[in-house]
Amino acid sequence: MNLSSINVVVDGYNLEMQKGTGIKTYAATLIKALISLNANVDVLCSRHIGNTKYMDSTFLAETTFFDRHDNKSYSAFDLLRFFIGQYFGGVKEIPITNFVIKQEGDFVFEMLAEKGKIFNSSGCYNMANALYGALKLDICINVPKKVDIWHATYPMPIKLKNAKTITTIHDLIPLKLPFTTLDNKKRFFDVVKNAIEKSDLILTVSENSRQDILKSFDVDPEKVFLTYQPIIEKSIFFKKKLTSKVLEKYSLQVHNYILFVGAIEPKKNVRRLIEAYKGLDKEMKLVIVGKKAWLWENELKNLESMFGRNFPRKVKILDYLPRADLDYLYHGAFCFVFPSMYEGFGLPPLEAMSFECPVVTSQVSSLPEICGNAAIYVNPYDSNDIRSGIEKLINNPQMRHQLVELGKERVKFFNSENYTKRIYEAYQKVM
Repeated sequence: MNLSSINVVVDGYNLEMQKGTGIKTYAATLIKALISLNANVDVLCSRHIGNTKYMDSTFLAETTFFDRHDNKSYSAFDLLRFFIGQYFGGVKEIPITNFVIKQEGDFVFEMLAEKGKIFNSSGCYNMANALYGALKLDICINVPKKVDIWHATYPMPIKLKNAKTITTIHDLIPLKLPFTTLDNKKRFFDVVKNAIEKSDLILTVSENSRQDILKSFDVDPEKVFLTYQPIIEKSIFFKKKLTSKVLEKYSLQVHNYILFVGAIEPKKNVRRLIEAYKGLDKEMKLVIVGKKAWLWENELKNLESMFGRNFPRKVKILDYLPRADLDYLYHGAFCFVFPSMYEGFGLPPLEAMSFECPVVTSQVSSLPEICGNAAIYVNPYDSNDIRSGIEKLINNPQMRHQLVELGKERVKFFNSENYTKRIYEAYQKVM
């Protein structure tokens, strides 16, 4: 398998974000796979750059193309100036060494350092959003090199001059569960439809998402290719014997807490997880790791009424954690509970399995497809059923051990080697 003659540009829309997202992880692992296939990989970023000394303070705002609250409006003059700039040197190359890494684990820039480039078109992603919202037009960006494939890791109204387009569609959550997001649903539908029509190939991350795409849009099934996602490989610095020491920083004890990892928003169903936890007859903390996202207040509003003012003694809420610490929290948990209402793929349960943590998760969307026989499944709309799933592990140590062993086998299907093979097959279809 070799893509040595292929020039690829991957969007940096999520890679520029200071904190991790599932799509940021996807973009990083995609680049890693392409580099392992010897493709020539560059990244298109959108920083507003004046003096390079201040580049670290101008990251793209963490919003999506479909957020109702666009972080900037653009005049006709702004749009005209942008297009003129595109054809008179508007895309600049940024030295890798000057690209400030904000997040531990942003290994993607280290991988690019040998021969990859970062091209920068100031404000291009927000400009594309504004133009498409106003006129339903795509932005065409002229990168100063021959590009064979433009890979958008998220549907976006951007194309690269003379390049074929691959777009990854992770899920259709705003259409499938519209009450769980604040997205502009019509804008989302239009941008995804446009991406499907303009792309040479659509990649997706589960058969469940693939079927959602085929049912929701008029598209040839041969054009929608399933790759899944790879599990993030353990760091060479992870040592099991250090688990207790790392957990001490968070006042936690090995196998004496229940773990959830994910954004705190309606789709992730944290509110029902807390209700399920309250009914457990077991002295064990609930640890929620994730940033507060859309409508997070409704998910956490009953904590004080349920547990009193000292609720942090029972329910510990941790914002963004260093990746190394999160690995130890996975490994030290009694179990990982993920009652999400909908997932395009659902990486956290696999991450938990890779650290020998048994999983309780939802019986809906892609989660049974991804977790296979290595999880206990529950009804995400029933807090009593979620509680029962946890109690099965508490009351049956042998079942807990079996799930740990099954989880070790399950993650092998999602290793980097299998993912790289699927990416190679996808690129061969396009080229």
